Amino acid sequence: MGALTITLLVLSVASFTYLLWLSLRLHRQKPADLAWRGLIKLVSLGGVPQAISALYPRWFRAFWLFFLLGSVTVACAVWGTDHSFLVIIFPLLFYYFFARYFLWEKEDLSD
Repeated sequence: MGALTITLLVLSVASFTYLLWLSLRLHRQKPADLAWRGLIKLVSLGGVPQAISALYPRWFRAFWLFFLLGSVTVACAVWGTDHSFLVIIFPLLFYYFFARYFLWEKEDLSD
């Protein structure tokens, strides 16, 4: 692995740690009656609740930063290998196995 890939990997781990920290804070600050709701569903149904209005934009930016860094890291790591198909497949797998559980309600994922 080259220096760029290692740097991207470290940045990806750091952005995931930041996202995890913000996620825990966000979950604790959600209104108690809406704690089970997925974030996108919560916002789409009634806007950003006052309790999380300061934290939600930071969480959303951290989420997309982690996604972009992760995708670029995987692309750099696999580009010259037999696994270069992951450049295309990884963002789809990221959404299917990770992002949708943060963003949507669990009942919405049963299809």
